[in-house]
Amino acid sequence: MTRRSGQKGNVVVKGDLFYGRFYEDVAGQQERVRRAVLIGPVSEMTKPEAKRKLKQMIADMGIDTPAHLERATATVQTFEQKADWWESNVSSLHKGSSQDSSRYILKKYLKPRFGAFPIDMVTEERVQEWIADLQSGRIKSCRGKQLAPKTIHNMWKVLKLVIGKPSRDWEIRLPEVSDEEQRYFTPEEVSKIIAEADGFYKVFFHTAFATGARAGELLGLRVEDIDFKHNVIHIRRSTWHSQDTTPKTKAGLRKIDVDQTTIDLLKLHVGDRVAGRIFQTRNGTALRNGNIVKQVLKPICKKVGIRPGGMHAFRHGRVSVLQQSGVPGDLIKSWVGHTSLKTTSIYTHFPADFRQDLVGKLAKSSQMVPRN
Repeated sequence: MTRRSGQKGNVVVKGDLFYGRFYEDVAGQQERVRRAVLIGPVSEMTKPEAKRKLKQMIADMGIDTPAHLERATATVQTFEQKADWWESNVSSLHKGSSQDSSRYILKKYLKPRFGAFPIDMVTEERVQEWIADLQSGRIKSCRGKQLAPKTIHNMWKVLKLVIGKPSRDWEIRLPEVSDEEQRYFTPEEVSKIIAEADGFYKVFFHTAFATGARAGELLGLRVEDIDFKHNVIHIRRSTWHSQDTTPKTKAGLRKIDVDQTTIDLLKLHVGDRVAGRIFQTRNGTALRNGNIVKQVLKPICKKVGIRPGGMHAFRHGRVSVLQQSGVPGDLIKSWVGHTSLKTTSIYTHFPADFRQDLVGKLAKSSQMVPRN
């Protein structure tokens, strides 16, 4: 190893991005390991500029300096090694949807940028530069579009989880997330959706609005979860990608009181079945939320002329109706499975006609007696 010379690496183009390739000395190995790092978009720099940036990155990593062999013989953990450990030992304990999301972020955005860096060289300044690249559009989504601010926030959360304690003191400036109101379905819109839906989707969408349950909780419902005698639905599980898991939080394990109409519709839909999923494919397998939204719900919204929304719009709509009806906050929280009233308030929306009607009633009830 002592006879190995420094190396400058080389720049290659892959798609519309410049990547730098080089070899790195690894502790305990005679053979170098081939590495690759993302340099930047072809549209933003020339190849000579990419070479200069790679040279600086290699220098920052200590690979092309007199001390690089000493670093190689020391126990130095790279970001990629730390990320792999985190995936195996921490992320694997999370919900399946969270695992998929973090795995994609690591593979697509974090490892290409920081993978070869020693973990202690993933600094606040280097991360801020990465955030700036994401926000400016120099690094795009898999569909070639600029990344949304919320997506960048999620990437930063994953990075913090991998880095751990050092990142807690960083003051990273993130793009502002729009305060655009979450889509929610009004009772009138739900009526139009149900009227246009075919087959069991009429019952499915009705139940979604009548319970405010999460999509995965609806897909996980089984016949034995319905108390037809006492008009109660028990939420005991959630289904994601055809796999049953626990609900999102401990508060998700709950009982939801429902009206007689909903119970009657479910009873008619279930028929003489005494077990199995309430809502399922023709083959008796689990439905997928993404397919329902893409193939059924959004086409219906388009057909009836309302703004499209996902299954979560039923949940937001239900909470809003309950709030507008004066249902006690603690009961709403219990029915929808929230851990705090603060979360419930985020799900609450007051449409313009409701606000105007309310202020009109308040004006009438508070009219002052005219003086003579």
